[in-house]
Formats: sequence, C-alpha cells, structure tokens
Amino acid sequence: MTALTEGLHLARLSLNPYSQEARDDLKERGSLHRRIQALFPDQLGSEPRAAARILFRLEHTDQAATVIIQSSIPINRNALPSGYTNTDVEYRDLTPLLDWASTGRIVQYRIDAYPARAVRAPHEPGVARPRGKRVPLLGQDAVDWWHRQATLAGLQPHVVLDLEQPAVTANRDSGKRLTYRVTRFEGTATVTDPDTLQEALRQGIGQGRAFGLGLLSIAPRRT
Repeated sequence: MTALTEGLHLARLSLNPYSQEARDDLKERGSLHRRIQALFPDQLGSEPRAAARILFRLEHTDQAATVIIQSSIPINRNALPSGYTNTDVEYRDLTPLLDWASTGRIVQYRIDAYPARAVRAPHEPGVARPRGKRVPLLGQDAVDWWHRQATLAGLQPHVVLDLEQPAVTANRDSGKRLTYRVTRFEGTATVTDPDTLQEALRQGIGQGRAFGLGLLSIAPRRT
C-alpha cells in the first residue's frame, strides 16, 4: 500500500486528571511516547513509529489534557489502563479530508514544532567534520522557518500565529535527556500541492516526532 493510498486515522484521548498513569505520562514525554507505542501491534518491525505513521500532539486547556494520535492503523484502545481517559476515545477516518484537500483549497492548520538550525564548529583540515549542533529558533526566525517548511509541505501560508509552548523534555532509553523548544504555529493556508501535503501529513515535520512534535493538522477553513 503506497503512502497516498493507505488509510489515516485520528484518535482523541481526553486524559483523566485522577489517573496516576496519565499524570505520570504527562510529566515526561518519553513515558507518553511508550504509552502510545503500546497501543499498536508488536509486529511492526524495528521502526514501529515510522511503520504505522504514528504522530501525536498533546494539547492543554484549563480543564483537561488531550492527546491527539494520528496513525495509518487504528489504535487499540483496550491497551489503555483502566480509567486513563475520562470520556470515550473519539475516532475519525481522515480519508475524506485528504480527498477534499485539493489544489486551491483553503485550510486551517496547526502544528507544534521544533524550529531549529544546525550550527557547525569551524572545520580543521585533516579532522573529521563534526556534526552540527542544533540551535532553536524563536520569534521571526521561527516564523521564517515555518514558512519554508509549509512551502515544502505543499501549503502557502496566509496567516501565521506563533505561540511559544512549554519545552518538551524526554529521557531516551540510552539515558540521554533531550529538550526541545516548542512553537505552535496555526493559521490559514492555500493547498498548492495535494500529494506533497499528504506526505507531510503522514510523515510529520521537523525533529522530535517521537515525542509529540511535528504532527500537522488541517481542517477546512471556517467562515
């Protein structure tokens, strides 16, 4: 099944603030990542997140925390701990939306992303070139980064609202601790390349996708 014909599903989990498991997962994104991976089959190979196109985003309101999970196969809600959510899990098949998002359509979008650029140390002759260190971008630099990414993703942004979010921290299995400076971009855009847009929706954008960044969500523009 090719990227442009496979299904795409969305699940919305409203977390129960009285669930100890949910509270623990909210403290550290590595824990939430492992919880979400456990909602999918074990037989997905060495890179299960990529195999099932798993992306997620954590959204907070004054009353609740919600996890939005997008994947090419539906989640197994029976794998959630008892009492983990305070309402039934909401499901949505995104196929009609993907079919609708043709060239010229105007959409609303949202993404939590890690805008960054690589800064390389001076190269000494005869010494292997070191990997560049990624430096987070803020303010107008972050907005410019998003304009470039959106264009590459088949969108022409019209309105860009950039909202800095709490930093995301995650402990990797190796013990290394990662920190991402997060910016939420939302606004309106015109679809310029539907195939490229579909691939960006499935793959995600930028770094930190295992930890809740990079999920691009679109919807028809509200009038």
